[in-house]
Amino acid sequence: MSSPKFVIFALGCKVNQYDAAVLKRSLLAQGLKLSEKEPDLVIINTCSVTKTAISKDKQMVKKMRIKFPQAKLVVMGCWPQTDDQANLANPDILFWGVGDDEGLIKKIVALFPDWNNKVIKKKTDEDILVPSGKSRYFLKVGDGCNQFCSYCLIPYARGPIVSRPLEELVQEASAATTAGYGEIILSGIHLGRYGQDLKGQSLIKLLKKLLAIPGLGRLRLSSIEINEVDDELIKLMAENNKICRHLHISLQSGCDKILKAMKRPYTTEYYKGQIDKLRTVMPEIAISTDIIVGFPGENGEDFADTCRFAEEIAFSKIHVFSFSAHEKTAAYQLPDKVPFQKIKQRSQILREISEQLEVKYREKVLRDLKGRKIKVIVERVRGAKNKGKTEFYFDVEINSPGKIGSLIEVKL
Repeated sequence: MSSPKFVIFALGCKVNQYDAAVLKRSLLAQGLKLSEKEPDLVIINTCSVTKTAISKDKQMVKKMRIKFPQAKLVVMGCWPQTDDQANLANPDILFWGVGDDEGLIKKIVALFPDWNNKVIKKKTDEDILVPSGKSRYFLKVGDGCNQFCSYCLIPYARGPIVSRPLEELVQEASAATTAGYGEIILSGIHLGRYGQDLKGQSLIKLLKKLLAIPGLGRLRLSSIEINEVDDELIKLMAENNKICRHLHISLQSGCDKILKAMKRPYTTEYYKGQIDKLRTVMPEIAISTDIIVGFPGENGEDFADTCRFAEEIAFSKIHVFSFSAHEKTAAYQLPDKVPFQKIKQRSQILREISEQLEVKYREKVLRDLKGRKIKVIVERVRGAKNKGKTEFYFDVEINSPGKIGSLIEVKL
């Protein structure tokens, strides 16, 4: 038979997207062809961060079975890693968890016994880049998490922290810079703990190495915990304009009672104190966040505290998540469940607050920096309506020409 055609989908976080891009690159190296038109193979990289996420995984599997009934199906990632029964209920699907890409490739090649190409090719120097986006480059620095928040399944799905070697990351970031990416986004399950499993390494040391890359555009941290935003990181960000003035720092709740039940390692007082430190040296910095609505035990007053705290912090954007615990998490066993309708109503209220805060933050930055030149990443080129992303993580229209992914200077 001719080379099998495949298509791959990644659900969930940026780490999943990176892993899917790595697998895609490896399969292309084996001789498979990428095609969304009548593929012989459909691969779905799944998420299991919540019960809702797993429901979306299952819906995607059902959709692909209907759309491509002739295709072989591979379901990989966090869902099969945390559900031993999934493959028993679906014996015609190849289920694969997290990791061991070479083993997965061998299994995939074996799905096509009539195909002559069965040789697993080794990586070459050309296989450094893992493009998972058109305009910005996502660099996965590690996997796993040791935090065990009561609502989160990730430590069970991804295991403990495993950091990639520093020099390997520098090599990949250098290749991305040479390829023309103006922005590199550092991503990982627990980014702030990078290097804790490697002797003498840390996120700060990694950042300093990356900042020394010749021709580097700018760096962005994808997500970090507030207790990892220490004085050393704040100082480095304030002194180096190649690190974007934007941090995504999960809050999850603005109520200390709920934070304790979530097993989050901070209080609202500590959270605000660190944000104040950041804004003292970088007044314009964007702070986006995640908030879970409807955690067990959350009453009306607790939710009101969260709303007030969100407005006090003046987030640039809030990602609102409706609580839905997996059976394997500690939160699943907690009493005082919040009714679904209340969760839905509260989520809508918080989303409206987010929209208001987003507008206020954008207007403030545009007002404070009016007339100044700033650098943006070109994300869309369409005649006169070109679009670029600022370091503050909002978009602006640009008139200057530029290639997608390039870093250009514009006047606000």
